[in-house]
Amino acid sequence: MIKNRREERRTQYDRRRKEWLYTRIGFGAIAALIVLGLGWGVYTVYDNWRDEQDLEGVVDYDFAGLQHVGTGETVPYAEVPPAGGAHDSRWQNCGFYSLPIRSEHAVHSLEHGAVWITYDPTLPQEQIDELQEKADGEAYLLVSPFEGLPSPVVASSWNHQILLDGVDDDRLDTFVRVYTQGPDTPEPGASCSGQVSTTA
Repeated sequence: MIKNRREERRTQYDRRRKEWLYTRIGFGAIAALIVLGLGWGVYTVYDNWRDEQDLEGVVDYDFAGLQHVGTGETVPYAEVPPAGGAHDSRWQNCGFYSLPIRSEHAVHSLEHGAVWITYDPTLPQEQIDELQEKADGEAYLLVSPFEGLPSPVVASSWNHQILLDGVDDDRLDTFVRVYTQGPDTPEPGASCSGQVSTTA
């Protein structure tokens, strides 16, 4: 009887010890994941900030958001292409377009955090194909031809724009990474789908 009680106590002790050990391991793992998550967040913010500082040629603007005009109304933009300002109440669905789109719709997409890559229609086909690949599956990337561009390729986000000589310029990918859902986005997280898919 005494032997059985001792074995019982020992079994209970071992069980409590294992539970305590597993609890410590669990809390340790959770703490490690939190630290890693915070570290990754800080690194990402710093990395984007560093890229933004190193990105030469970006022109900044100071447009206010939420300035809608009537459906189909034309806005006389000063910039080619526009990088903000008043816009149509409907946005352009993000994705690749082989024909020009209305700037008023595209600017609304910028307001939602999209990057709009415009390209000269005479751009070599292999570069156009590469732009189409970049847009494939990206929720906040809009690509379309644009007549009268100041350079072969122009990337725009809300209040930011960069002129590029071609798709192979490394600054294009950096611009997209830094300014998609960037800090100046008036409506971050708002949809870039479910509205206009027609061309101009």
